[in-house]
Amino acid sequence: MNLLLMGGWMMWPLTLISITVTAIIIERLLLFSSFRFPPRSMTALLEQAVQGDKVPLLDEMKKTDALRTFADLLDSDGPGKEAALRIEGDAVVRKLEARLSMLSILARLAPLMGLLGTVLGMMETFSEIADAQAGVNMNQLAGGIWQALITTAAGLFIAVPALFFLHCFQTRTDAAASALSEAANAVLAADGDAQ
Repeated sequence: MNLLLMGGWMMWPLTLISITVTAIIIERLLLFSSFRFPPRSMTALLEQAVQGDKVPLLDEMKKTDALRTFADLLDSDGPGKEAALRIEGDAVVRKLEARLSMLSILARLAPLMGLLGTVLGMMETFSEIADAQAGVNMNQLAGGIWQALITTAAGLFIAVPALFFLHCFQTRTDAAASALSEAANAVLAADGDAQ
């Protein structure tokens, strides 16, 4: 709390950003911990699906609640199956991507706000030194610079984990989107061969 007060007014928006980033990361971690797709055995499951045995792939997909509708569509027959799979696949990917753009913006905004806080703090410090009649007090100068740098450090402390988790979440989302597309293509190819 002492650093929060010493860093000046810019620490308050940085604190709000920190709380928001933490909430997004926790929420996304909970989502991705229950989204266990694609499995390590995805290549083997796709090969089986192409050969006409889609049951293992469907069973694996149904282990994840968010993929049950997609798996049911893969198992269905009838016109419009490909379009329905595309629509449902896009919905799943949108659910995985939710709030990642906000996390990206906040991860980039935090160090800039920290830098702005530092610049404002330095301006205030040098303004006080310029107004001093007795000359430069090195303790005042060092204390002002130290206080100003707190906001830059705070911005970086927010941005580094935010960017790390953003990369992890985007990687998982891209892998899931690719796996869904491959699963749909494998099943549709097998269905086309069976007709």
